[in-house]
Amino acid sequence: MTLFDRLFRQDEWRTVPNAITAARLLLLPVFLALIVQRDHAAAMVVIAVVFATDFLDGFVARRTGTTSELGRWLDPVADRLTLIVVAVSFALGGLVPWWALVLLLVPDVLLSSFAVWAFRGAAFPVTWLGKVRTALLMTGLLVLLVGAALGDAAWAGGADRVVTTVGAVAFGAGLVGHWVAAVQYAVTLVGRWRRDGRSAG
Repeated sequence: MTLFDRLFRQDEWRTVPNAITAARLLLLPVFLALIVQRDHAAAMVVIAVVFATDFLDGFVARRTGTTSELGRWLDPVADRLTLIVVAVSFALGGLVPWWALVLLLVPDVLLSSFAVWAFRGAAFPVTWLGKVRTALLMTGLLVLLVGAALGDAAWAGGADRVVTTVGAVAFGAGLVGHWVAAVQYAVTLVGRWRRDGRSAG
């Protein structure tokens, strides 16, 4: 069975949770444009909505029993695309250093390439560590954006520096978790690849 068959023919894919996930992806270019224009306050609202949909799509799917193969594949992919677009936006806007972007991208590029080669685009396994990592990264980026928005406001005083420090700590912890989760995913994917190879043989 091809990836297309699994995602669109195996079960009903036209669900509310999948529509929420698609809306999240459509908002990402809007966020990128706002960051490049340094409209930090508006970008903060957009990214808060984007991050909220990450919880909402899974919640709705579980409560309504509308899980699908497309949703199971799309949700982690959307998580990674969200982090990548947000991180690229932040680097372009000078909110995070470029080396942080490289640290964020390298594990996903390597693992995604291996998954495409070995499993024809299989989704990453979702683990509790991966969820915690994603939450830390998203929270850190959102707090960094709040700090930038406060920096634009004349009334904020020195509050922006405190908020930015908190965001940087959360984002740094998320980067550490990102690499630990990447090792965990790699072990799982390689183990599955070896099992599939033995089964085929």
